[in-house]
Amino acid sequence: MEFPQLGQHCSAKGCNKLDFLPMKCDACSAILCKDHIKYDEHQCSSSYRKNVQIPVCPLCNQHVPYEYRDQSPDRAVSAHIDRDCRSRKREKVYANKCSVASCKQREAIPVNCEKCSKTFCLRHRFPDDHRCQDFQHQSPAKQKKQEEDDYALAKALQESERQELQRIRRNQTTSTAATANTSTSSTDNRSCCVQ
Repeated sequence: MEFPQLGQHCSAKGCNKLDFLPMKCDACSAILCKDHIKYDEHQCSSSYRKNVQIPVCPLCNQHVPYEYRDQSPDRAVSAHIDRDCRSRKREKVYANKCSVASCKQREAIPVNCEKCSKTFCLRHRFPDDHRCQDFQHQSPAKQKKQEEDDYALAKALQESERQELQRIRRNQTTSTAATANTSTSSTDNRSCCVQ
């Protein structure tokens, strides 16, 4: 061994490993290796002074006392929640009831109608599905104008998609042609070298 004066031996029973970066237990001041530095690993007699964990209830944010010394924090918190946790009542997730009288469905996220501003379930979310009063009271001219606007918007969207598809096809054609030109020129170069 080149450096016998460096490092220290682990003081855990049965280990006696020479460690070049020894650690000192903060409770009992014993010199230990990395495998035995935990209190439980070297049966530390002074761990009760340092190894104290006080769990906190995630619901009410109060400190939870242990019922007995070796109780795990999870069990202590679980017992606290079952017995005497003073957390606020949990809010209902599905609190948005459908406004249709015969529907009992509830949704997690409110779905409001643009016309009447009432909350509906996913089945009744469109004005036609819940017989929207504002939608029915529109004048025929206003309904026709709305339908024409919707048709024009759909037509413009369809035209935009068609142009985008043509642009993509053109790009693919040009890239394919460029690849073909490069491969033919490399073939010509090989045939020149062979002769």
